[in-house]
Amino acid sequence: MVFNRVVAVTCAALMVAALVVVGAQRQGFQGRLSPLPVDARTAGTITGEGVVRAELNGTELTIRGSFEGMSSAAIGAHVHRAQPGTPGPVAFAIDVPTVVEGEFEDIVTLDESELRELRGGFYYLQIHTENNPGGELRGWLWPQE
Repeated sequence: MVFNRVVAVTCAALMVAALVVVGAQRQGFQGRLSPLPVDARTAGTITGEGVVRAELNGTELTIRGSFEGMSSAAIGAHVHRAQPGTPGPVAFAIDVPTVVEGEFEDIVTLDESELRELRGGFYYLQIHTENNPGGELRGWLWPQE
């Protein structure tokens, strides 16, 4: 009887510990997609807004978002890597519909270096459009509390 209690308590403790570890692996990120001119020529042609949310589960990052009011249809989206507030190179391509307003979802798998960069605020999402192939909307993926 005492043995059964010890086993039951041990099993319950292991289940709680497993839930804590799994919960610790999940982390949320979010950002606001805003018009950001690439140069003076495009400053007057960039419009729109949106949101981006991401959930990290282990090494898989699920990125979801929506956008509206852009000057033309989306032609692609990328997650870029850079210091906050500066432009940077493409890290991952993200599938978006070819529309002026819509929603998107994509999943990327990150390695250890990319996980550190994500958690450090080094990634932003940029949506490229027909009128502004250099980028129309941009939003940093900030960790959620």
